Amino acid sequence: MLDRLLRWKIPLIIVLVLILVGTIHNTSVPRPDISRLEGLWRDVLSPFQWLFSRIAGFFQNQFAEINRWRGLKARNDELEARVAQLEEEVLRLRNYRRENEWLREALDFREEGNHDLLVAEVIGRSPSNWESTIIVNKGQAHGVTSGMAVVTQAGVVGTIINSSRHTSTVLLIVDAQSATGGLVQSTGDLVLVEGGQMGQRTLLAKPLSRDTVVEVGDVIVTSGLSRIYPKNLPIGEVVAVEPRQYDLSFAAIVEPFVDFTRLEYVLIVMPQEES
Repeated sequence: MLDRLLRWKIPLIIVLVLILVGTIHNTSVPRPDISRLEGLWRDVLSPFQWLFSRIAGFFQNQFAEINRWRGLKARNDELEARVAQLEEEVLRLRNYRRENEWLREALDFREEGNHDLLVAEVIGRSPSNWESTIIVNKGQAHGVTSGMAVVTQAGVVGTIINSSRHTSTVLLIVDAQSATGGLVQSTGDLVLVEGGQMGQRTLLAKPLSRDTVVEVGDVIVTSGLSRIYPKNLPIGEVVAVEPRQYDLSFAAIVEPFVDFTRLEYVLIVMPQEES
């Protein structure tokens, strides 16, 4: 039996090869008609081909959408990072511009006043409601000592009350402990300017003579009679005049020219070197 199978093996293989070659040749040549068997087979497979094509198309679209979404997300993250970087640069440029404008005004003020001035940055404020002080980033290493005047191009700020090697504390003129000699710019009459107007951030100007006349709108400047403030530094403007029953005849409410809530930089008046 085994011998018979081996004897027919080679002719059987030859027949199968001829059938395969004939089938390939027959199907590879364009034909106007197909056999019924081929047509039936195509009709049976067509629904499955259609379903497979739809499924393949669906997954292909989904993969394409996922890749597109990933690309959009990466692009969006890149744009958001760029926007944040640009916003940071704009903020930094605005700070530089504001600082340059302030320093330019301070330079003009220095040239007009003929004073030796040291620029200092405000780095802290007093948390206490009973004391109005600020801390600046200049101290003994820069030649700053207690008793020095602190101003801006707008007007008087206060006085240095203590200092460390690299910082100093400034007592603002609106503080209740502050008292400054001033005069009415229009008349030259002397007044005493005091702080501590119950948190209203205003000053109180008291006349030093019964003949002194102060009116709303008058500008109060430093008198120059003390060793702290040079003469004619602006302090503030009179916004009200109140009668007094005791002491002298009246007291003037003065609104400072300096906005103490927005102080960023100040000028420390340094002692002039003797020639």
